[in-house]
Amino acid sequence: MVSAAEQRFGAGAWPWAALVVAAFVISTNHVLGRYISGDIPPMGLAFWRIAVGAAVLLPFAWRDLLLQRQIILHHWKLFAVMALAFMPLGNATIYLAYNFTTALNGGIIATAQPALTVVFAWLILRHTVSAKQALGIAVAAIGVLAILMRGNPFELGALSFGGGDLLLLVGTTSFAFYSVILRRVPAAIGPMLILVVVQMFGVVALAPFYIYESITYLPVPLTSQSLLVIAWVGTVVAIGAVGLNNMAVLALGPAKASIGNYLRAVFTAAMAILLLGEKVELFHLIAVVLVVVGVVLMTRGQTPARRTAAP
Repeated sequence: MVSAAEQRFGAGAWPWAALVVAAFVISTNHVLGRYISGDIPPMGLAFWRIAVGAAVLLPFAWRDLLLQRQIILHHWKLFAVMALAFMPLGNATIYLAYNFTTALNGGIIATAQPALTVVFAWLILRHTVSAKQALGIAVAAIGVLAILMRGNPFELGALSFGGGDLLLLVGTTSFAFYSVILRRVPAAIGPMLILVVVQMFGVVALAPFYIYESITYLPVPLTSQSLLVIAWVGTVVAIGAVGLNNMAVLALGPAKASIGNYLRAVFTAAMAILLLGEKVELFHLIAVVLVVVGVVLMTRGQTPARRTAAP
């Protein structure tokens, strides 16, 4: 049986609203990752992001954690894999990548996540994708690329891809895999409890990397900037955005929810215009229309059944 929160907010317009809000907040995470690259070490930022998130959520989730401990222990391997995919291979890799590549390259690579999600959903969950959904993925991808190439198709050919871009591809693939196996979690474990358990496993998974980085490279500096960034990514991003995104994935399925990646790219471009003073061009408006059309087409497919109880 699914949790009360999932029953209440997992139907109607709620999952779509959660997806939009999550996409906006997660886009700030990518902007911050690029902005503070070199100032805060990537493993340290990823570690304290989930450590703060788990510490804030645990007082609200400890009763459910005790009640569902047998199910959690029975599925500990699943949670360990989810933590590895979401933390070291996902978040930490993304933060590390932005030390070696550009936001433009990162945006292009991120558009591969919906397609990767569809592939993983087909391989692991046996989900099917309708022709309209496939068309929606393609249309939205064209819209995002229009923004990233600033309306110039020759811009794509001028890009060069290096080690940082390969790291971004690893992170993108890991996030797609995480979104799919999230549906494997038994229905008795609600979205907030999933978040806490994955974060707790993630703290353990990231600790060796964080300690090694602190000794050999750079510890997290105790500055006002680093504390503010960690507070933001540890609460608003790690709890609010990821929790809402999990809710959307559980309700809509990984294929439909993957359109959040296109929305993140659009929000990131919009913040660049507002915060960096870039001029709004015609291709921005055309791209937004294409993304909206793609999103609408993606909603036309069948929503997968809800999660089942634990075996």
